[in-house]
Amino acid sequence: MMTDSQKFYRDLESKKLSPVYFLFGDEPYLLNQCVARFKFAALEEHAADFNYSLFYAKDADASQVRDVVETLPAFATQRLVILKNLQDFRKESDLDTLEPLISNPVPSTVFVMFADKIDKRKKFFKTLIDKAVTVEFKKPYDNQYPQWISHICASVNLKITAEATHRLHHLVGNNLSELETHIFKIQDYVGEKTLVELADVNAVVSVTREESVFDFTEALGKKDRVNALEQLVNLLDQGQVPVVIIGAVVRHIRILLVVRAGMDEGFGGGKLASLAGVPPYFIETYCDQARKWNVKKLEEMLIVLNETDRALKSTTGASSHIWLENLVLKSCSL
Repeated sequence: MMTDSQKFYRDLESKKLSPVYFLFGDEPYLLNQCVARFKFAALEEHAADFNYSLFYAKDADASQVRDVVETLPAFATQRLVILKNLQDFRKESDLDTLEPLISNPVPSTVFVMFADKIDKRKKFFKTLIDKAVTVEFKKPYDNQYPQWISHICASVNLKITAEATHRLHHLVGNNLSELETHIFKIQDYVGEKTLVELADVNAVVSVTREESVFDFTEALGKKDRVNALEQLVNLLDQGQVPVVIIGAVVRHIRILLVVRAGMDEGFGGGKLASLAGVPPYFIETYCDQARKWNVKKLEEMLIVLNETDRALKSTTGASSHIWLENLVLKSCSL
């Protein structure tokens, strides 16, 4: 049975627990956050050490996991067993070993299984999704990351300005775990201050590589082939990971696509900045670049980026450089 994430969080907060949970998706930050929530909700403090077990499927014996799940809790009313990376079990028989725990749950154990990608066609996962409390955690959309930055800041009693939010997102990218790490560093830096400003982000977050990525994406946005190739060489010399470069370009091109479409509709200024999810003082820079494109060409650029991303994930070394150089040449000729 699929359940909505808000209800899932409410139930955890109220300690209204079910015997079997299945959490999966492509956002590791949200999945990892759930471990602490389950420990708080399911374990009694005086007996937590006796009643908590964590397994990783790659190294686990499914029979041992089943034995622990079926073991009665010690000095408490329930036990918590967490099994991570369920998709890493090497044999189908391992999943078969766990199936009875799903069909006939152990009432004194909260059994939580985590996975990244799964094959929903498999009988085991069909049964699991049907019987367990199941929540899928997807990566946020690009325009949702500023809200997540504010949310993470609020969790440590900080407020953050719009300018500082945009800067942090630009420097760190779409990685909630890394964003949280940098917010913790900023918290240490600002001390007793509760407002995070642009200068605080600039002081804490290393900008050398990130600024180079920004220069590269801007050169592509301007269709400046020579400058883009120079910036690409700098990035690769610095050891920047090719798929990270692609991620930054995808984000930039998506913003240009929104800006170009908005301009075609007659929007400008604050309205256009709001649509694109960028601070108003940056919008003219994006408009200047968007004028060099039309919507169709930007959509074609995203297709090229998708092809390049797939190729980079299946190749290494010099081939990666060639794919990135070809990306520059194709994009600047669109």
